[in-house]
Amino acid sequence: MITTNVLQRTFHIRFGGSTGTAFTIDEDSRQYLVTARHVVEGITSGDAVNIYHGRQWKKISVNVIGVGEGEQDIAVLATSMQLSPTFPLEATEAGLTHGQQVYFLGFPFGWDGGAENINRGFSMPFVKSGVLSAIIFEDTTKIFLDAQVNEGFSGGPLVFVPNGQPLSQRNELKVAGIVVNFPTPKIRPVVTNRGEQVLDQNNNPIGIRENPGFVIAIGIKHAVELIDQNPIGFPLPVGQESP
Repeated sequence: MITTNVLQRTFHIRFGGSTGTAFTIDEDSRQYLVTARHVVEGITSGDAVNIYHGRQWKKISVNVIGVGEGEQDIAVLATSMQLSPTFPLEATEAGLTHGQQVYFLGFPFGWDGGAENINRGFSMPFVKSGVLSAIIFEDTTKIFLDAQVNEGFSGGPLVFVPNGQPLSQRNELKVAGIVVNFPTPKIRPVVTNRGEQVLDQNNNPIGIRENPGFVIAIGIKHAVELIDQNPIGFPLPVGQESP
């Protein structure tokens, strides 16, 4: 079950010609908006992102906390307002285990899940699940999921229940990463009954793109590192800090 601490922190965003997903985390009584770098490519402090609210896009100005380099396809922003309630959502990769069930949220194909009346006017995200296939701890922590992903999930949160957590705490989801992409699709050639490659009008081979069945997320620790270097997120009102 995906609980309120995740659902009400996940947002449908747009910047320039790109749409995707973003989510909030709280660190040291300040709130930050996390997404994939390629969703907000070229963003600078003073720009505005569009967030879908009340069945329309609304502009919110942001400051750029930090943008990942190289394989760290992540961006952390500070908005000009508090976007979500401060329901606890710990940002950690601790407790992830090979083969466990994990979940990711987002807005595929620009769709939204409706239900604004129970989510403060924000659309509910779609939820998908998969199996944690591998974690590669190098300069960049990459988390591989055995799952199918769709365009629009980029920037969404990867959440999980830590392995071994008591049954009484099984609804306390944590966020382990940021969904960024999937491996380059394999191209399966189209052939005739005689096994000959089918060509288009320009004599280029025709192929079918096949989803490789993996999702890649970048470890949330890299977002926290950017925050630690520039901790100027939106200050949370006294008494609303996450425990």
